[in-house]
Amino acid sequence: MQRILFSQMVRVFTLLMCAFLLIPAFVHAQAPNVSKVVDPAADQQLAMHASARADIAKNPDVPRYRIIGTIDPSKRTWQASQTLTFRNKSGATLTKLYFRLLPNLPDVGGNLTVGSATVNGKTVVVRSEANRYLARLDLTTPITNGTQVSVVLNFVTTAPGSNGASLYGTIYQDGQTMSLASAYPLLANNTNGVWDVAVPNTKGDLVTSTAAYYDVSITTPTTHKIVSTGTAVSTSTTGTNQTVRIVSGLQRDFALTATKLASINATIDGTKISVYYPAGKLTAGQAALKYASQSLRFYNITYGQYPYNELDIVNLNAGSFEGVEFPGFILIEQPFFTTSADFESLIIHEVAHQWFYGVIGNDVQNHAWVDEGLATYSQVLYQAALRGAAAGTKEKNIFVADYNDLKAQKGDGAIDRPISTMSDYSYGVLTYSKAALYFDAIRTKIGAVKFTAALRNYYTTNRYGLVDGMAFVRAAQTSCGCDLLPLYNQWVLAK
Repeated sequence: MQRILFSQMVRVFTLLMCAFLLIPAFVHAQAPNVSKVVDPAADQQLAMHASARADIAKNPDVPRYRIIGTIDPSKRTWQASQTLTFRNKSGATLTKLYFRLLPNLPDVGGNLTVGSATVNGKTVVVRSEANRYLARLDLTTPITNGTQVSVVLNFVTTAPGSNGASLYGTIYQDGQTMSLASAYPLLANNTNGVWDVAVPNTKGDLVTSTAAYYDVSITTPTTHKIVSTGTAVSTSTTGTNQTVRIVSGLQRDFALTATKLASINATIDGTKISVYYPAGKLTAGQAALKYASQSLRFYNITYGQYPYNELDIVNLNAGSFEGVEFPGFILIEQPFFTTSADFESLIIHEVAHQWFYGVIGNDVQNHAWVDEGLATYSQVLYQAALRGAAAGTKEKNIFVADYNDLKAQKGDGAIDRPISTMSDYSYGVLTYSKAALYFDAIRTKIGAVKFTAALRNYYTTNRYGLVDGMAFVRAAQTSCGCDLLPLYNQWVLAK
């Protein structure tokens, strides 16, 4: 993620033409119309890249969200019924359930109301905590470890009005696009009977969640196209309304938009990339598609194949972020489609997040540097691969300058700590720039070949999981056969 508050870190580049690869001809995306498949596992495979479809059978026992509802862009509402089926794998008996209602955070500015709930068919009372950020269900029958449970919640989410552009921005109706990112009741994480119910700090990303399957049916006016995490497998039209059914692969969150924007697309290594661009800005849309295509191909080679068959990039005219990543889905703030010389760096950073946060998850509130550092360092690797070592060094030197400025202001410190303990400025430099330089220090020590092997080992070993900073240390030490703990202590832990 990159937010406007990090504008001091904006990279200034001249948009260069690159012959690194040939991008297929730009064409307008067509709404998919795939016949419905009865077997849910087969449906989920439709959202996966051909090389990753076997991952569905290997992960049958993850939470399943089935959401059926209606989006009314004129009223800014999503009214739906959600059925969550999951197995208690916390290691403890659960006497209550917590759901995170992210639209209710003050800086998000929306409203998510859960009207009724049942657990295994029994009605339960919905109670609110943490200024309505949490919905708590007290269970009449405790859920023992290993037991499967079905929870039905009826909810209405309302996006903020005209003030939404000044808020977090990812839930908003800008007149062309209604964005509903993480806008449903999301089950909180539980480890050994302890719920992770801390209210997230909105200077960074908000959602730390386990991989799940999503099956979402949305009815909305035919004036809008539904763009989301996952893949549309069926579309039916009745009068002026359409119903779109979307399924996901193994993805740890769900984001969607209902948009009037035009799009262009290209297929790279078996993945369809679609870019929804501002009216009259086709050239900017083509540039976004070019950068996304180049970076997707480079990351496939360097990290491992992107496991999903779609990646959507959507313009939103909000005002509080540069770009925000979700699984298979990226929001880019409108000025960066129209005026920013930093457009390429922003796109390739958010695409890198599809590997680091999307496929390999981490605690984005307490260990934000784990994904942000690798996404930022990906910019260096990308520039070096496409334009030569000097371009990679130029990109890295921007982060060196950021970090030196912070040290000159006596602001240096550990990067492995909650983002709530940092100022906006120190968060931006420590979590992005210093963390990127930590990964560069490893690459310098073990060499480029072993570093690439470490990245691929890291990706293969930790797909769909949640990791901390030591996971990459283990992958790199396996690659080099050396001790990298001193670097970890120096760059990550030293205060």
